[in-house]
Amino acid sequence: MSPRSRRNAVSFFNVMVVGFSGVGKTSFIKTLMAALKNETHKDKRESFGSQTPDSNALAGPLTKTQKPYTVSAGIDVDGEKVMLTVIDTPGFQSDYLIDKQLHDILGYIEHQFDLTLAEESKVKRNPKAVDTQVHACLYVIDPTKRALDQYDIRILTRLSERVNVIPVIGKADTLTLAQRRRFKPMILRDIYTNQKIPLYGMPEDEEEDDEEEEEKEDENDKEKKTNAKTTSTLDDFLNQFNYEEEDEETQAFLDYLKLIPFNVIAYEDEPETGEPIEMEGIKIGRDYGWGKIDCLNDDTSDFNSLKTMLLSTHRRILQSETVERYYEQYRTERLLIKRATKLKSMDVGKKLLDDLKRV
Repeated sequence: MSPRSRRNAVSFFNVMVVGFSGVGKTSFIKTLMAALKNETHKDKRESFGSQTPDSNALAGPLTKTQKPYTVSAGIDVDGEKVMLTVIDTPGFQSDYLIDKQLHDILGYIEHQFDLTLAEESKVKRNPKAVDTQVHACLYVIDPTKRALDQYDIRILTRLSERVNVIPVIGKADTLTLAQRRRFKPMILRDIYTNQKIPLYGMPEDEEEDDEEEEEKEDENDKEKKTNAKTTSTLDDFLNQFNYEEEDEETQAFLDYLKLIPFNVIAYEDEPETGEPIEMEGIKIGRDYGWGKIDCLNDDTSDFNSLKTMLLSTHRRILQSETVERYYEQYRTERLLIKRATKLKSMDVGKKLLDDLKRV
């Protein structure tokens, strides 16, 4: 690739937002796009940032999402051009529809894998092919719950088999600080301790390759691994690390694990335009009458931490995890199914020939 082509290269990053109806998914997306717009200089926004296929998708007053749609923004992250695409999805509703809705969401994710697989199968590939794989899935948790219910657990478990899932608490302004402090550990206990759901970044038990290697380990290594496997909470796991001695990537994951689930607050919009209400000194916030809050303030929301994690510190990791883990797993499954179908067809054909010979 020439130096000029490298400068013009665009990194595609796709984020899906899912959750039950009314938890603030669309409001969060509008807040994210408004924050990115405020950060981007007008001249850059009119050039690279103008490449938005659905620029009007979020225009106007907030409405209920009836079908999936995408909204994109061209942004500059640490000198790299990134085309961010966010996929909004209809909220989960009654229990008898959840499996159908989940099937549709997983179908969308798998369809993007199929597009990649089809492109890889071509003799001459398209050099301008766009990466549409879903690199991250934000699961927005209902703040009115006091723990994950059976539906949350079912959805998270299924999603984590196909995509990097990141838990987020929507409408966090409806919770007091004391409620937030109680709610987060309860969610993490359900995810990590009780259900062992492999969400993005969650530590997983490593199995030994064979018994011989285990016998060769010294007693100190054995004790460390035993302690790691018997940790009952995520805090116990995190306390095993000396933060200052870890490398940059490990520190990024430790920071991430200490923050999840992220508390987010969406801006209050003008009923007629859908734009953030005007407040003195606050570009994106909410006015409660008795007080105002800045949705981007780190003291009231984890919004900035989540945005930085997605677009900067973890973006490349999420992209590589999508390809190396989820896409390769799906690709292997498809090839095995194709092979099994072919073998089955051969067996059926052989049986038909044998039957014809007997006639």
